[in-house]
Amino acid sequence: VILQKKEKNMSHNCRCNKCKSVIYAMLSRIYGDIEFKPKFKNVSVRLEDYEGSRFYRSLSKIYYALSKYHGYTDFVRSKGLNPSDLYIPKKKILIETDEVQHFTAARFFALKNYPRSFELAYNIKVYRQMCKEINAKDGAPEYRDEQRAWYDTIRDFLPRICPDQVTQVVRIPLGFYPWCSLDPNNPSDVRLFKKLLKKWLKVKMLEKLQ
Repeated sequence: VILQKKEKNMSHNCRCNKCKSVIYAMLSRIYGDIEFKPKFKNVSVRLEDYEGSRFYRSLSKIYYALSKYHGYTDFVRSKGLNPSDLYIPKKKILIETDEVQHFTAARFFALKNYPRSFELAYNIKVYRQMCKEINAKDGAPEYRDEQRAWYDTIRDFLPRICPDQVTQVVRIPLGFYPWCSLDPNNPSDVRLFKKLLKKWLKVKMLEKLQ
């Protein structure tokens, strides 16, 4: 993975729509049935709705860390979680393709406060480093970075919030590899795609993706 502080210096356009299309096509070819823009019912993004749950304390720690970043306390402006990127039903795995705006200081503070025992399908240390290196900023609205970091947190907690629907959350960063250069109809490219995922995902996650 090539880390650069500025988007213009990345190895590839982080907003390349074809990259997303190729990733989706590859996953569809490998795992068959997939869902685009899945929406999980009854998943709240409001902290108070998790009061009494076994992970409320962890979410509270993350939420208040984000609140202290710039002093914004009202960055949650909706009730439910917006649709995600991609879902593999038979594996109950959620796939998120993260563009540069997901790698912010706010996201770093959120990840820094994740429970140490929290098992993720992606390498949290690498993600924290990417947030520090890239340090993207989105000021429209002014609390957008905190808001996005919080919604990403809720998605990461889905295996705890609704384990009957989601068992793992996989995050694939965009802009660090030209995914669009791969052909889903080329067997050698499919093998390369799997190899690239193996370098990124954790071993336990790979077992679920086989």
